[in-house]
Amino acid sequence: MGISLFLSIENQYESLRRVNSVPIMNLISHEIEDQIITHQITTDFFAGFQRFSRFPEQLRRYGRLGSICRRVYVFGIPDCEPPTISGLEFVELAPASSLAREWFLLVNTPTFWATLVAREVDGQDPVTKGRRFDAIWSYDVEVVERVALLVSQIMEQAYQPIHERDYAQQNLHVSAMNSSMVNQIEDINALSQRRWSRVQTLQALSAVSAQKLMPFLKESATVLLDIFGATGVTIAFQVDNDSYKVVVAAGEAMGEGWSVHLADGICGKSIREGRSVRYKDISHGQRFDSQLPSAKCLMAAPIDHYKQNGVIALGHPTPNMWDEEDLDMLEAAGRFIAVGLKQFIRQAQTKRKSNNRHNKLETIKQLQ
Repeated sequence: MGISLFLSIENQYESLRRVNSVPIMNLISHEIEDQIITHQITTDFFAGFQRFSRFPEQLRRYGRLGSICRRVYVFGIPDCEPPTISGLEFVELAPASSLAREWFLLVNTPTFWATLVAREVDGQDPVTKGRRFDAIWSYDVEVVERVALLVSQIMEQAYQPIHERDYAQQNLHVSAMNSSMVNQIEDINALSQRRWSRVQTLQALSAVSAQKLMPFLKESATVLLDIFGATGVTIAFQVDNDSYKVVVAAGEAMGEGWSVHLADGICGKSIREGRSVRYKDISHGQRFDSQLPSAKCLMAAPIDHYKQNGVIALGHPTPNMWDEEDLDMLEAAGRFIAVGLKQFIRQAQTKRKSNNRHNKLETIKQLQ
């Protein structure tokens, strides 16, 4: 059976999973491929087609990819003779291979990284009446690196980790992809309103990611207020083992600048447990959130950052305002904000190094 990309990560990234139709899978795939073509990204590119007979529809597109990439690897059952295209290598799969049921793409470079990993499931899509796929689509570096490691094992190659990543350039790619998808969204009936909102959220956040840190966090809170229809948004970061600090309070939220015990509020619970939290209705319970005092429906998602644990929390006075898919959207926003934080830290580190070099040069000049 061999390694299955999807089965290897499905439980680890459960929140990213969605069942998609073929038109949606094509849309996501083309957006990833278009970034490589448009920006002439030289890389090894991996694509799973299930069967070689499905490749001719993408012949022209993959001819362009082959002329740009170092190598394009196309996986599939050899149910027909594949064409000879410069830069492309066709990897044959046995019919019983796990990968023969999977549609996947992987690009992993210092300036752009993305993956789509999907497994065909039984039944028809209710709208298109065609095939459907249980899919994980992500720009998250952790997910991409996990898939890249698995692909290196499949190819029997040594895994080459990327130590330095350009998060500013990555944000530009994500912004371009999301903008394009929003423009096409109305033409694809199979894409749900929730998924459209998720794309809209990432697009809106990417538009503010180039600002300085506090304006970035404040504008992100404003975006989340609008996208989710929340009445209050807080962004907080853990200070020590006992407390966290509210750095942004937008809308009707309270407590900007407060230091709060980790045992208090939905922010504290999310930080303590390292996971997303949702309270559907606290109207008749004992819970009360000091930062979102009017809220009856609450949800919070981590901002997973290696320097400092953080959290985004939303509140609304109407019970049952948000469901699990909304929580997934908030988790995606948390990951995106974490990427922005990494970018700011790298910029600050680069600036400090530059200042140190400048100071050393000035000292040498004075000594001379």
